[in-house]
Amino acid sequence: MKKGLLFVVLLWMACSMQQPACAQPKVALVISGGGAKGAAAIGTLKYIEKSGIPIHLVVGTSAGSIVGGLYAYGYRADQLDSIYRAQDWRRLLSDFDPSPRVKFRERQALPSLMNGERFLEKADDLLGHTSCHFDNLKIPLRCVSVDILHFKEVCLDSGNVATAMRASMSIPIFFRPVKKDSMELIDGGLLNNLPVDVARNLGADYVIAIDLMDAKRAEQETRHEIRSYGLPAILAWQYARPDLNKYRANREDADLLIHPDVSGFSGSSFSDEDTEELIRRGEQAGQEAWEELMRLKEKIAK
Repeated sequence: MKKGLLFVVLLWMACSMQQPACAQPKVALVISGGGAKGAAAIGTLKYIEKSGIPIHLVVGTSAGSIVGGLYAYGYRADQLDSIYRAQDWRRLLSDFDPSPRVKFRERQALPSLMNGERFLEKADDLLGHTSCHFDNLKIPLRCVSVDILHFKEVCLDSGNVATAMRASMSIPIFFRPVKKDSMELIDGGLLNNLPVDVARNLGADYVIAIDLMDAKRAEQETRHEIRSYGLPAILAWQYARPDLNKYRANREDADLLIHPDVSGFSGSSFSDEDTEELIRRGEQAGQEAWEELMRLKEKIAK
């Protein structure tokens, strides 16, 4: 009798201890690509932090992988603000690629203007030269890229964190692809610029998405602009625009979509004045989403 009662008590204690962990919803933060417009995501992050909503996963594409990667590593929004403002982004991103002979020897899938080594070195320093499975960061991280050899989306989840960020932001023509295993990785925005679906596939119950895309501008891109690159893979992409199809679906699937006003800015708006204004607009978007953040927080807590 006593043994039976003891067994029931122990079983009840075990269930009680396990229940909070099992019941806790998984919240993902998804940050889109946008080049210099990544500054706006930092402003928005300040209000997400202030809301007290716990973040259990970060998924980023291109600029989103840079802001998201630093955030997942442990930098808070105010620190990211300082880091971002302190960089000479034009110098950091404008290291020209080696001679054509070197490119030919390496047999790159795409020609490139920049090699991205300055950015990689700086990011690696900021991240403490960390190489690991990205689940072992302070917040688990995924960086979205594209293998140009097979024109396939790739979700990076391990290795050197700075290299994953560098691969995710490798804009075709501008930056040299990152070689990993048998792949050549370029900007994830080519196929998935707002990867809400990646977060869902990783078990996210709730997704907060920061969208840095100027949707009207993307819709108005002409085939002529892409055709000038003369690359069959890019032409095929432009014809079907699978990135826009997925982008629309991912916008709809986010539990909370925060879309800072980035009109008037481009992916290369890196001046001090532009950075300050983009951060301010991100803060404004976060402030305007405050009531929605509070409603989501209540929903998560139930």
